[in-house]
Amino acid sequence: MSMERALAVARVFDEFPNLRPRRVGGDPARIKVKPSMEAVVTAAGLPIEWLTVRRNEGDAMEPGEIDLLPGRGGWSGEQEDGRWTYSLNGHRIEQSWQANTVAEPADTAAVATLFEGLVVAIDAAYGCVTPRVWRPRPLYTLAEAMLPGVFWLNYFGPAFVRAHPELATLLGARTLRTGGVLVQTSGEPWQPYEAGTPAWQSPLRTVFGDGAFEWVRPNPALPTIDQHVRASPGTQEMPWIPWLATRAADDRARKHAAARKRLAAASQGWAQPTLADDAVEWSTSFDLDDWRAFARYLTRQLRGDLITTIGRAVISVITTAPAEQEDSITMDTQLGPIRLGWFIDDENVVDLYIWGPPQVSALCDAWPA
Repeated sequence: MSMERALAVARVFDEFPNLRPRRVGGDPARIKVKPSMEAVVTAAGLPIEWLTVRRNEGDAMEPGEIDLLPGRGGWSGEQEDGRWTYSLNGHRIEQSWQANTVAEPADTAAVATLFEGLVVAIDAAYGCVTPRVWRPRPLYTLAEAMLPGVFWLNYFGPAFVRAHPELATLLGARTLRTGGVLVQTSGEPWQPYEAGTPAWQSPLRTVFGDGAFEWVRPNPALPTIDQHVRASPGTQEMPWIPWLATRAADDRARKHAAARKRLAAASQGWAQPTLADDAVEWSTSFDLDDWRAFARYLTRQLRGDLITTIGRAVISVITTAPAEQEDSITMDTQLGPIRLGWFIDDENVVDLYIWGPPQVSALCDAWPA
């Protein structure tokens, strides 16, 4: 989802002023859709998480919901046995109308055209139009765990079509420019009651099989979320990835500040030793995990200040340092004074410099990487 796509959704609504919401926003929806939905979306920007109302004063409420979030949509996470798993909750558009609003054939035709325009604009994975009251579950339910039923109008995105190419050959099916297929099951939405499975539902139920209409997560009869994402243009990055990166960066910054504070406290009254004039330089670059292992090796071999609070704080400072930081410290070891210097090329790479006796250089060369 981008602002360009969100505005495309708004322009589709604007083509049908008698069907679009009259107010949008929170609970209750207070933002008047004036002069157009496009203008309201432009002013609001992303993310859009609106309840909608389409009614005149005194009329029965005709509610809806519009959720348009940057990128691939929203997400949720849950922890089981200490391990986190994340689920994608996609964008969503819902709108309901009273029977008297869409009583005429021209009205139901307008609903069908509006629906087609919206699934193209939002690049939907799934959508439907039904004459009965029905509130869909979140996208992951529809796209991954079950199909809620067979309706008057049914839209199946390109991932469905790749898994079931026969969808495009059904009576009433039409392939849209998204690569998805719109299937109209009958000429008009109002169907008389039929016991059992109505005949007009049979073609689609045959394509998917009974398992597609039963709750299983994931459902082997349906495309996975990953397949839906791959079939749709746009970023492949899931929305929880930048959140995790931000959380990790904040956590690292907190740890670095705490390490600097511990080092400053431990250094009170402590004088750095003098490095010998004939000190030898040893340097290399480490991935962060290799640096942690090397730091443990160096501490065991050299001891001295490295095994004190100062040494532990210095190692933590280096491990958590932000990109572009450069610093050094001189410490005593059982082989004599060394200067430990570092430059953080990026947060996963440590450029390390050690000046000290030749034995220290040889010891570093002997590290069992």
